Amino acid sequence: MKITPGSPVLALTMRRWILATALACAATGTAVAAPPAGSITGAVTWTGPAPEAKPVDRSSDPVCAKTAHGTDDVVVTDGKLRDVLVRIKVGGAPAAAAPTTPAVIAQSECMYAPRVVGVIAGQALEIRNLDATFHNVRGNALTKVLWNLAQPKGAAPIVRDLAGRAAGDVVSLHCDVHPWMAAWVVVSDHGFFAVTGADGGFTLPGVPPGSYTVEAWHPTLGLKTAKVKVKKGKPTKVRFTFAAPPAAAPAP
Repeated sequence: MKITPGSPVLALTMRRWILATALACAATGTAVAAPPAGSITGAVTWTGPAPEAKPVDRSSDPVCAKTAHGTDDVVVTDGKLRDVLVRIKVGGAPAAAAPTTPAVIAQSECMYAPRVVGVIAGQALEIRNLDATFHNVRGNALTKVLWNLAQPKGAAPIVRDLAGRAAGDVVSLHCDVHPWMAAWVVVSDHGFFAVTGADGGFTLPGVPPGSYTVEAWHPTLGLKTAKVKVKKGKPTKVRFTFAAPPAAAPAP
């Protein structure tokens, strides 16, 4: 009998082979190896002149006034954009359990660092005060206040359970004592995310082969997406480009 591609006989033969292989592995305790994972890597770039940091009046607190920091809404270095969270779209990758260790944000020199972090749904958040001054930490989900807690000099870290935050949510952090301070916590249902540093680069390792939608989100500039196809054992490159929004038209 001749077996041709797509024939019922070939399909039955393949099913029997797969079943026999699985039974043999089960009998011997041998695991069937998963296909080698790939990765998604690239950079987030900026088009046009880099925005200049504007001076921030920090004189209301003598501790904060010791160091000068400008606005950090959009930070561009050599054409690369910082503080962009890059991830596979929520629901588009294998889900992961929340880590038992919290994500950490520090208050240092009266600024949040890092300014953008990613967490897996159910993961806790720890906020540390490294400054010799008083902060309060207010967490918001859009306009809803989730907590507003004092954190004096030398106080223990504040740990907040984010179990009530669903994948796709964003929690913003603010200090009402120092209104220039802000940070963002982005919740995902998997661990395939990264936040760009000064070089704008990112890598999402261990991605199973397949087709994905990749998102690049910036708290001021918004969201961009790209479609990618990851092959086993190979890096897939993708690049995102942001630019300053067009200036508003003058009033008539």
